[in-house]
Amino acid sequence: MKKLIYGPVIRFALLVFSFLLILPASVTAQDTQVSICGTVVDQSGLPLPGAYVTAIGLQRGVSTDQDGKFELSVPQNATIAVSYVGFKTAEIPVGDRRVFEITLEEDALFLEDVVVIGYGVQRKSDVTGAIAKISTDDIENRSVARVEEALQGKTAGVQIITTSGAPGKGMDIRVRGISSNSGSVDPIILVDGLQVSDMGYLDPNNIESIEVLKDAASAAIYGAQAGNGVVLVTTRSGKRAGEGRIFYDFQYVLNDLAKVPDVMNASQYMDYMVEAGTFTQAEFDQKYDGVTDTNWANVAFETSLMQRHSLGFQGGGEKGSFFASINYLDQNGIVAGDADVYHRLTGQVNADYKIKKWLRVGMTSSIEKWDTRSVSESSE
Repeated sequence: MKKLIYGPVIRFALLVFSFLLILPASVTAQDTQVSICGTVVDQSGLPLPGAYVTAIGLQRGVSTDQDGKFELSVPQNATIAVSYVGFKTAEIPVGDRRVFEITLEEDALFLEDVVVIGYGVQRKSDVTGAIAKISTDDIENRSVARVEEALQGKTAGVQIITTSGAPGKGMDIRVRGISSNSGSVDPIILVDGLQVSDMGYLDPNNIESIEVLKDAASAAIYGAQAGNGVVLVTTRSGKRAGEGRIFYDFQYVLNDLAKVPDVMNASQYMDYMVEAGTFTQAEFDQKYDGVTDTNWANVAFETSLMQRHSLGFQGGGEKGSFFASINYLDQNGIVAGDADVYHRLTGQVNADYKIKKWLRVGMTSSIEKWDTRSVSESSE
């Protein structure tokens, strides 16, 4: 009788014990860590340094090195996610693979919210510093002769100070007033990563975007002078996808004197000088013909013309891209005649080509020829 009672109990205990022995082995098999490696590139085969690779559901991940390579330990049944600013996130099951060649696709909508911050690019919504961005669309529909004019009224906290009305004259940029951290009150200007003192050699049609770093955090990148702000200019480049294109832009602008002060006519002027005792009426009657009444504002100033022509080529393929343009500006000032004129001829060539998978060469060049005439200013 005891054998009949204890027999099933013993068998059940053995079954439970066996299950407990098998369960850890099963769990261990599911959580087996494997080492994977690979390379992250864009659609043209260029490596993407700084791309973030992680296993979905885990809190750890790695960034790719300067060659776009990564190594990571993940569970064998995991799915890895690869993300990079301006590209769509890729999700790939690990399975039996150990080496990956991952190509990320550009996210066109995402790129519209990307800004340059000096040491890379970030989404505008992720940037905690004060940054203002001007894009091609903000520039191409404005009648401006210089790049600085494109910033006017488009960026909060940025003042564009015009010190002269003569054609071709430069402008001062002030970001949030004036700082005394350095010997200069001007912001740092970087065009395609190269520091310049003036943007006058650039044609507004050749600009892809302008970012203005307005807070003190930019000093961590560029030093004390960045306390006055940093202006990052990116010129246009070729497109790797789609057909090449030829473009021509033309602007024709009329300029007039904004406001002419009210002044006395000839009769009022004579009465004023007689009452002041400077001249007598007899002296005026002797020398004045009684008819002449010159409006000197009409003599000194006139409606001026500005015309700008831009002809360019843009295109590219899987291995390279190019952008080339030639621009001509003819600006006549409001002083009558040819006393104040400004002519500028500029050329821009931006190109790159992938020779090998690990080697890409490129050039960014600008050339300018200009001449100007102007009347004397700030003198009597």
